[in-house]
Amino acid sequence: MGSIGGWRSSANGGIYCATKFTIAGISEALREEVKHLGIDVTCIEPGYFRTNFLSGGHRVFAAKRISDLDEATEKTRKAYNAYDGRQPGDPEKGAQLIVEALTKSGRCEGRQLPGRLLVGSDAVEIVGGVWERQRKEVEEWRELSVTTDCDDVKK
Repeated sequence: MGSIGGWRSSANGGIYCATKFTIAGISEALREEVKHLGIDVTCIEPGYFRTNFLSGGHRVFAAKRISDLDEATEKTRKAYNAYDGRQPGDPEKGAQLIVEALTKSGRCEGRQLPGRLLVGSDAVEIVGGVWERQRKEVEEWRELSVTTDCDDVKK
């Protein structure tokens, strides 16, 4: 189980985001290693769903904080407070999609599981933005990046 947190910068969630990014990477590697055995692997990456996950008493912040990190961590705390009760995802609809995808039933019958199953409109929007930024960076650096091949490599 990944998360859109894995697509966000560390300033928006630090270690949490890093662990979700790691889960996605491990899932992608495992997917390639076992596909010849007929085993499907997907990393489910949900957006925010309207549950009590962000509500007071359900999320935990460190009791002792490092003041030098307040600028980054305060941004996350404020974002969670602002989003609580306003998450776009309906938990029942999200669960239904996950069940259908994993069982290849209903709307997912006949479909191949994606490497990363985005669940929620905010997940699709965030990931699309990351891809766009990454595509732009690849193009901006292409001219320099391709100069590192050995001279005998045909282009």
